[in-house]
Amino acid sequence: MSAEPPRTDDEIRRAVVDRVRDVQVPGGDPISEQLLEDVAVEDAIVTFVVNFGRLDQRMGERITDQLQGVGLAIRGVEHARVEAVEAEAPETGLPVTGVDSLIAVGSAKGGVGKTTVTVSLAKALDAAGLDVAVFDANVHAPDAPDLLDAEGPVQSTPSGGPMPVLADGIEVISVELIAEDGPVAWRGAMVHDVVTDLLGNAVWADRDVLLVDLPPGIGEAVTTLVQQAPLDGALLVSTPTGAGVRSTERTGVLFEAYGVPTIGVVPNMVATDEEGFESPFDGDGRSLADEIDSVEVATESLEPVPFDPALREPVAIDFDEPSTPGAASIASLAADVREFLSGSNGPEVPEDAVDLRGLPPAAIHRQAVTEFGVVGDTSVSILMRGDPDELVDVVAESLEHDERALTRTAIGDLGRDGWVVEFELEADVSTPSTTEPAA
Repeated sequence: MSAEPPRTDDEIRRAVVDRVRDVQVPGGDPISEQLLEDVAVEDAIVTFVVNFGRLDQRMGERITDQLQGVGLAIRGVEHARVEAVEAEAPETGLPVTGVDSLIAVGSAKGGVGKTTVTVSLAKALDAAGLDVAVFDANVHAPDAPDLLDAEGPVQSTPSGGPMPVLADGIEVISVELIAEDGPVAWRGAMVHDVVTDLLGNAVWADRDVLLVDLPPGIGEAVTTLVQQAPLDGALLVSTPTGAGVRSTERTGVLFEAYGVPTIGVVPNMVATDEEGFESPFDGDGRSLADEIDSVEVATESLEPVPFDPALREPVAIDFDEPSTPGAASIASLAADVREFLSGSNGPEVPEDAVDLRGLPPAAIHRQAVTEFGVVGDTSVSILMRGDPDELVDVVAESLEHDERALTRTAIGDLGRDGWVVEFELEADVSTPSTTEPAA
């Protein structure tokens, strides 16, 4: 009697979906309750994509086990995986999609030129070939649209998401572009709501970097963004004055308290020897980073930005070939920011890494262990959140029961994106195992 022909991926998927309807959850089954986002089948591996945001930890672990059992019960399935919806979304209260990196520009002191630096930097990064966006978080005095020559009003998608205005290639969102009836007296919770709606729900079009122009002080808008937005880094802007230093230091301490790396301190409107560019402030600003000594910075010294009238109209400047001292300094700052961004994404993630971010902790451990019996080779890479050392211990203990051993593990810190844990397993179980940071 001849063996039955192997099933196609589509046939396996239909059989899996039919069986999933037998899984009981409060209110019905995972499909009717919209807990199951997708079912995919490839190379005899079935992958369930689950909305864990609607489940508590206990129910999440139960559904994970049940779905894996359903998958493995279907003829033609060799392995079953469970992934979380939006597993890649950073663990923040304000997910921002369509943007690779977010950089905040801030200082608690007003009048230090944050908006001018933000807009000029945006133009310089755009000139360097990056896709750039600007979010004007100053709801009380939104000046960025004027400096960018951005014109509203902001339109909305059918689902209600704000569509950024395009200003010479740079995407812009600002309350100035939606408040058609003039100034609005935003207060407390209103500030929180407008900032989170405009930034988090905006439909950004695949931007390399989004610059967030923070308002002065450490009020509602600033604390909301620093606490909740997935900021990759921040720039501190200060004039070379005692008041500027003290205020900037307060903002830097706030960044550090919430784990936002400070790229460096931008000394702005400093004195210069150039004729006609007399600064109202004394000093060249090169000591500012040292004076703000309670804040750890990634770049020890950023080029000071001299007082330069040309920066009043950044849209008119060619940052590829800067012709004034201020434009040259901003071009140098753009190079420093690009260098920071190139090293801020952490270690390289293997293409075949299994993404377990967003799963309950126990489900992560169990699924990671099963990968060693499926992949077939001697290496497995896991993307996760939680304690990576605990995962290493669980996997090592499980393999030991099967008289196997890990010869190497590498743990890479991806920042807000979690961890990548790489395991290597060899036939020679006598080789001692090691754990080391990923490169």
